[in-house]
Amino acid sequence: MTSRKKSNLLVSVLLLLGDAILVFLGLYLAYEIRFGAVPLLPGRGLTAPDLGRYLQVYPLVTIVILLSFKWFGLYRRQWSLLTSGELWRVLKGTLAGLVVSILITFVYKQKDVTYSSLVAILSVPCIVIPVTVFRKLMQHFEAWYFARAGLTRKLLIVGTDSKARNLITSIRNSPQLCYEIVGVMSPSRGEQGEEVLGYPVLGTLDDMTTFLTKDLVDEVILCIPSLDHETKGKIIVQCEKELIDFRLIPDMYEILTANLEVVSIDGIPLMGLKPLPLENPWNRLVKRVIDVVGSSLGLVFAAPIMLWAAIFVKRSSPGPAFFRQERCGEDGQSFSLYKLRTMRDKAEVDTGPVMTARDDPRVTPAGALLRKYNIDELPQLYNVLRGDMSLVGPRPERPFFIEQFKNGIPRYMSRHLVRSGITGWAQVHGLRQNTSFEERIRHDIYYMENWSVLLDLRIMVMTLVTTKDVY
Repeated sequence: MTSRKKSNLLVSVLLLLGDAILVFLGLYLAYEIRFGAVPLLPGRGLTAPDLGRYLQVYPLVTIVILLSFKWFGLYRRQWSLLTSGELWRVLKGTLAGLVVSILITFVYKQKDVTYSSLVAILSVPCIVIPVTVFRKLMQHFEAWYFARAGLTRKLLIVGTDSKARNLITSIRNSPQLCYEIVGVMSPSRGEQGEEVLGYPVLGTLDDMTTFLTKDLVDEVILCIPSLDHETKGKIIVQCEKELIDFRLIPDMYEILTANLEVVSIDGIPLMGLKPLPLENPWNRLVKRVIDVVGSSLGLVFAAPIMLWAAIFVKRSSPGPAFFRQERCGEDGQSFSLYKLRTMRDKAEVDTGPVMTARDDPRVTPAGALLRKYNIDELPQLYNVLRGDMSLVGPRPERPFFIEQFKNGIPRYMSRHLVRSGITGWAQVHGLRQNTSFEERIRHDIYYMENWSVLLDLRIMVMTLVTTKDVY
């Protein structure tokens, strides 16, 4: 996980904890206002109900309200660009959560136990006001934190007309987006060397391909809706190769017909690919917990098997029992992948990197047996525990081959948007070794776009009943 994603998850956790504390305190404050602090409210002369009875249900109510907040998109962090209407969404989330909580207490109410409806009504302002203020303060903290940590997103604006200028102005007024505009690309040569609202014109559309390879940009926003589809396609493909996010200001036809996500910055619509399920910090957290638990248990149970396999490999051919190899995972970052050696020692000294093929002569007899039952992959459980990999995901590839594939296979680099896996949707469908790379990519993209815990569990079960080598 990159530093930006770790920081994004940290901010999300702080936001959730802050919301939880404020919601609980808001519920308690409503009780105090109703029964303790304001003598003018109706029923002041009545005996106050037991506070402990309310405190017993408040944790459940808090959880329900937090789930309602999630439903209304309040935990989609700043990269979603949803910068307006937060007060309205907090209000809707609070009302919906309280209604659900009232229904739950009504269905499962205890005998002779009732709760004040006025407390529920008073809870609304007691929750909405402090939560909204807290979230506004968190926006400023988030902007400061990301700027101080050097994690702002470097943004390239493509276009120089009024749409681009309005977008730049809106981004300046939305520091919580944590954008740093690096410059502007012009559609014509005449503006090169000039500035747009203080930002330099770095070149023209013809210079885009070269500029994007310099690792200076995290996101591109295209502000020229009338640009022809061929040029748009080239920009999108280049952004995808370099793992750069792409958005555009669409024309009305695209808004009405495209099956894409439309978000906005202060009313300016931006269209881009819908975020992947694993871009959600909470989904990533759930998957990571499963990875840590699964890899820990796996290492415990697989340790005797790996010990036997290591002795088997060592005795069957000269060379080390284990070896490590550089692979590229999430965001294209390289890491050392661990495996049990299945080929003769230093098999690529004379040839350089060579893809593994079926019946590869470099594979030793012991290695063939380990590959048949995927035993050679077991050391990668350590990679999962370290956070280099996941139990399930697209298989990581070597940098040498990535440089060859990314220019020739459409959407190849998209598979690096999530953490690599020991096994994956492509592998359990028999797409290994010299099978179609295009078909593998289609399966990897399907997995990323349709990820769920159940899909991961399904793939793991399918892997256990498969007796063919993964890679």
